[in-house]
Amino acid sequence: MYPNPIPAPTTSYTRALASLPGGNTRTTVFMSPIDLCRARRGLPGDRRRRQRLYRLHQQFHLADPRPRHPALVAAATKQLALGSAFGLPTESEIDLAELLVARLPSVEQVRFTNSGTEAVMMAVKAARAFTGRPKIAKCEGAYHGSYDYAEVSLDPVPEAWGRNAPVSVAYAKGTPDNVLADVITIPSTMPRPPSA
Repeated sequence: MYPNPIPAPTTSYTRALASLPGGNTRTTVFMSPIDLCRARRGLPGDRRRRQRLYRLHQQFHLADPRPRHPALVAAATKQLALGSAFGLPTESEIDLAELLVARLPSVEQVRFTNSGTEAVMMAVKAARAFTGRPKIAKCEGAYHGSYDYAEVSLDPVPEAWGRNAPVSVAYAKGTPDNVLADVITIPSTMPRPPSA
């Protein structure tokens, strides 16, 4: 599963184990025995041995470890001086929403979220409101955020793989049975239905 040799734990990871479960703040990034810890731009520990693992896991490809363009750094620095976390809409948020609506004919309004997990939670709520049904479908082995419903069958052991009819399996202890009952797990390689 992991390339050999397995990198030795970093000092940061060893420290993190004392105060963070699994050495990190997110359940979905715990990949024993690999430890990845980052405090700033650049690769942790031994660059050659960690580079590939790190790049594949760098905020799930949202953040690029390469140097930033000076214009982007300047714009971010300017905004930080004005503030970075507001509970009410900001002019820049409204500007971006208007730009997206103007450029995307199928979009009437947008809702910004803080994470993919939050976006999935809102999508599930919208789907339930639209259909009037509580159940959702989810692909076996697919990551859709750290949320009870999205984590169902995220990482099932091979004995639980369903081929044609997967079983809904809890990813974490403490997942209520009603969550499992409301998630229909489908194979990630489900063939397309025949066209009518």
